[in-house]
Amino acid sequence: MNRILPALSVLVAVLATAIPWGLPADATFIPPMVVVMMIFCWRALPGTVFPLYLAFLLGLLTDLMSGGPLGFWALMALIAADIGGRARSLNDSQDRNRLWLVWAGVAAAVGALSWLLGSLYLVHWLDVWPIAFGTLVSILIFPVILRGLVLLKGGWPKPKFHRGWT
Repeated sequence: MNRILPALSVLVAVLATAIPWGLPADATFIPPMVVVMMIFCWRALPGTVFPLYLAFLLGLLTDLMSGGPLGFWALMALIAADIGGRARSLNDSQDRNRLWLVWAGVAAAVGALSWLLGSLYLVHWLDVWPIAFGTLVSILIFPVILRGLVLLKGGWPKPKFHRGWT
């Protein structure tokens, strides 16, 4: 179960991108960015198996579910998965702040690349605000998503009892 748990959790997030959440137009970039963030987190967690081809396939499925151009989110998922795999050594020291900083850089790069590729695809400059807002929200909710995935991977912490107390 631990081998398929990362893929299943990201698959649930991918399927959630197809749900009409009633989000304003400024927030439509957030659900696919959460998928990319989850892929980054799973690749960064030590002891987790999450191959690059799986990140690519889940990115393609995100393209299909969100209605974006085919290959767009697959490329973003591959970028995040590759950097997440390289950032695994940062997580060994249990320093989540460094990993958060790395995600901030990845999110900014993915946001900028999304804006540029989207502008090229539509042959006019896109409004930068929805992409910047989605990127900023993904940076702000990163600790919550990471903590949730750590709990999902390792289970709930067991209560600690003090031996000296009777």
